[in-house]
Amino acid sequence: MIPRKVVQLVAVCALSVSVVGIAQAQNAQVRQGFWFSGGLGYGSLGCDNCGSREGGISGGLSLGGTITPRFLLGVGTSGWTKSQQGATLTVGELDARVRFYPSATGGFFVTGGIGVGSVTGSASGFSQTETGGGAILGIGYDYRVARNTSITPYWNGYAMKNSNTDANVGQIGIAVTLH
Repeated sequence: MIPRKVVQLVAVCALSVSVVGIAQAQNAQVRQGFWFSGGLGYGSLGCDNCGSREGGISGGLSLGGTITPRFLLGVGTSGWTKSQQGATLTVGELDARVRFYPSATGGFFVTGGIGVGSVTGSASGFSQTETGGGAILGIGYDYRVARNTSITPYWNGYAMKNSNTDANVGQIGIAVTLH
C-alpha cells in the first residue's frame, strides 16, 4: 500500500513540475518581506533500536522574514504520524530555521534549523511523550506560479534525541510557498 502511495506522490510531483515550469518562465524569483511555506508528503521513520523503517504521512510549516534575497530567517515545524491497530506514533520538531538560496534569482535552496523535538506514542487512552533536542536539514526548489507564489517540492531530514530515545525522519513532499 505504501509503495503505491509513493508512486502516486512522485507522479503528482512530476506533473506539478511540468505544469509550473511553464508558469515559472513568466514569473521571476522575487523574495522580500514575510514568507510562509506549508507542505505535505510521505515520511520514513527510523530509530536506533527500531529494526526497520516505518512509512507514514509527514508535513511541515515554516514562516519568517527575508533578510536578503538569498537568506531567509524564521521558525518551522515538521511532523510525521502513523496510526495502526488503535495505536498512534507521532514524531515532530519545532526549530529556528534558515533558508539559503545560492542564487538570488534561482529557486534552489538549502534549509536547516535547531530546536526541540518530540516522540509521542498513544494507545487505548494512554499517551507518553519524550522530548529532546531537534534538528532539520533539507533541500527544495521554488517553481514560481505567480509573482509571490511557488510550488515547492522538498526533501527534509529531521531528528530528535534525548537520553531515553531518538528518532529520525526522512520526508519528501510538495509545499506552497508565499514570498
